[in-house]
Amino acid sequence: MAVKELVRVRIEKCTLKSSSRSTKDTVRLTVTLPVYKDTSFLEKACETIEEMTPTITTDFVLQIAEDGSDSSSVVDALKGRYRNILYTHRDQRLGRGKALREAWGKVEGDVYVYLDVDLATDMAKFDAYRNLLNYQETYDLVTGSRYVPGSETNRPFLRGLSSIVYNSLVRLVFRTGVHDHQCGFKSFSRRLVQALSTEAKSASWFWDTEVIVIAKRLGFRIKEIPIHWTERKGERTPIKRLLKDIWVHGSGMLGLVWRVYFSKRHMDLKSHIV
Repeated sequence: MAVKELVRVRIEKCTLKSSSRSTKDTVRLTVTLPVYKDTSFLEKACETIEEMTPTITTDFVLQIAEDGSDSSSVVDALKGRYRNILYTHRDQRLGRGKALREAWGKVEGDVYVYLDVDLATDMAKFDAYRNLLNYQETYDLVTGSRYVPGSETNRPFLRGLSSIVYNSLVRLVFRTGVHDHQCGFKSFSRRLVQALSTEAKSASWFWDTEVIVIAKRLGFRIKEIPIHWTERKGERTPIKRLLKDIWVHGSGMLGLVWRVYFSKRHMDLKSHIV
């Protein structure tokens, strides 16, 4: 079943309140680019998405969620070329997780996608982008994975090693069965996005891991797909950046361990079925 047919199925399964429909636009597909000091990547990313997406579905919005930086001049030029661009901007940085929650609260779709704006994931190779969308027929969360068989990854040794150790630890602690929690190449069903709007708490990069743990905990269906991934932000990993990543993800894991295993409030899938 293609994305075009998927929309009809999603609508039949999910009943929205009429008041919600009156205040938000409803589209089949929402593709979101979180942007923070990434202006140099933005034009190419938008051009690639606008070229590839119509081969899968023509009913989509490209959402640029700028968080704490200013790419408005580039966005204005892009909006002159593409009429389906939605631009949200915050002068004060919210963090990836909070910025995405806020952005997705402005538009209702049947499938939500977010991509790292540097397009470290090759969207064409392995048919990655098409698979990211079409697997939404049977899964609630589809994520690119740098560590499943068939994937190809090019990144600095130290960063790659720390990533493998981190993902192995998350998989062990939370029993997710997922090999790559942090890849910025994900698609979500509407009902999962609705659940995450209340269950996801992280404002930082840790959000990528948190949403997978929550989805698994609530019983949503998860699919990893192989990708070709290349580091775009330098061949070397500054120690300062690595230490910041360790702090952000380490503290995020500790908080999530508390919520999942010790908090009196347990996550319940039934309460999130629309």
